[in-house]
Amino acid sequence: MIKSFFFKKKDSLLSPIYLNFLNDVLGIKPKDEHLYLEAITHASYKKSRENIADNERLEFLGDAFISMAIGEYLFEKFPDKNEGFLSQLRAKVVSREQLNSLGKKIGLEKHILYQKSTNKYKSLIGNAFEALFGAILLDQGFLKAKQIFNDYIISKFIDLETIQIEQRDFKSELLVHCQKEQKKLSFKTISKELKNGEYIFTISAIINNEEKSIGTGYSKKEAEQNASKNLISNLNHF
Repeated sequence: MIKSFFFKKKDSLLSPIYLNFLNDVLGIKPKDEHLYLEAITHASYKKSRENIADNERLEFLGDAFISMAIGEYLFEKFPDKNEGFLSQLRAKVVSREQLNSLGKKIGLEKHILYQKSTNKYKSLIGNAFEALFGAILLDQGFLKAKQIFNDYIISKFIDLETIQIEQRDFKSELLVHCQKEQKKLSFKTISKELKNGEYIFTISAIINNEEKSIGTGYSKKEAEQNASKNLISNLNHF
């Protein structure tokens, strides 16, 4: 009794379910639990609670780390491919859609802290996924973080063949088509609105100075892709 009293383990900042997730899914035993709590804390959750950091800074760090880790993986996997191929494939792998998908696949979504009274943010899971690896990088060190990403993410959840098929570049396809038809393609930003803490862009695709389709997205790039997708599905109409 005396020994157990003096050597009682300090209460964890993290829930047992979250701790099990980190250990079972990613093989992690946290050293600094504050980092892992910060990684799953969305800005909307922080607003109603003092002294809690949100995950935006860790998201920034994780974004850079994931891009580097994927870049190195592709560089080694495709020794005969040029820079253009590697850059395009990396962009597809680290797209917001893919990062959201990876977060869902590992079961991260249920651990994220956000204001549930508002609509769910489209980039919520992908941002938390980036932030989590920002936390892992700081907590475990670069080499260990890269090993975890390679062993638990790349080898288990990233299918390059499927990604290359699914992640079509509709804007490039539309541009090629317009060049063949000797038509001029351009894009115009119609609006940029702040909704639920995130900007939504509305952009029109214009052929020979005539608006042909409209797309929306959480970035200009995504909105242009959606406008192109909407138009390329019905090419005979322009």
